[in-house]
Amino acid sequence: MAEGKFKNLCIRTLSGAVYVSLMVLGVFFPWVMTLLMCFFTVVGLIEYFRMNPDTADTWSRNILIAYTAIIYLRLLLPQVLHSGLLPISIGTPFAWLSAIFATFCVVELFLKREEVLHHLGKSLFAVCWIMLPMILITLCSMHGKESAFFLLLMFVLIWLNDSFAYLGGSLFGKHKMIERISPNKTWEGTLTGVLMTVVASIVIGLLAAAKHDAAPYVWPIFGLLVSAFATLGDLLESLLKRQAGIKDSGNIMPGHGGILDRMDSILFTTYPVALFMMIVCR
Repeated sequence: MAEGKFKNLCIRTLSGAVYVSLMVLGVFFPWVMTLLMCFFTVVGLIEYFRMNPDTADTWSRNILIAYTAIIYLRLLLPQVLHSGLLPISIGTPFAWLSAIFATFCVVELFLKREEVLHHLGKSLFAVCWIMLPMILITLCSMHGKESAFFLLLMFVLIWLNDSFAYLGGSLFGKHKMIERISPNKTWEGTLTGVLMTVVASIVIGLLAAAKHDAAPYVWPIFGLLVSAFATLGDLLESLLKRQAGIKDSGNIMPGHGGILDRMDSILFTTYPVALFMMIVCR
């Protein structure tokens, strides 16, 4: 029994280390991030539509995967060919959202299926929850050292927040946060994660102050922003899985589950961080 637990721990640690290494590598090499986010998006979409299986959603899934291939090809080719097609504005994904929305509306006209609003809502939620955040991550890795720094800082703070929240919950946890969604999450653990994440953001920000021209108040705000939205992102995915009656979104990452299980906090945090960077990184 002990040997089995040790083996599972080793597998979990190894797969987590590979994931973290690829994410960090992607910050410094945008083409790596582009390929990584393309793969994560496709797998994430497959996991999402498997949560509540519906044969009518096959069209929606395939359309989104096709759009994913087209968009990431557009992002990758200029990096490979060294052409002048880049940079792409961080606002560009919302133009792509308009195209995807129009495509779904046209498709629904001809599919003759019931509950049109249900299918449209489910598909567009996949776009907003999975596709757009991963595209924004890719674009942030492309737009200079300042954006890349805040992107890397977001990753580090989210991972620290998860670790400290778990540690705080294990040591001090008594009051359940939202038990119907996440029985193990406590207010004590969450507050420990928030506090330590803000402290870590301040320390890292002050150490990097010589290279990044940001006001001192930026760092605690950034830490609080990341910690709060990372927690909400984790709760959102827990809610979706609980309603679907599943434990993990997939099994592609041994010991961790699926891509959505590993990326849930990052996906939800990317929007406010991207907006933050648009304000700060000028």
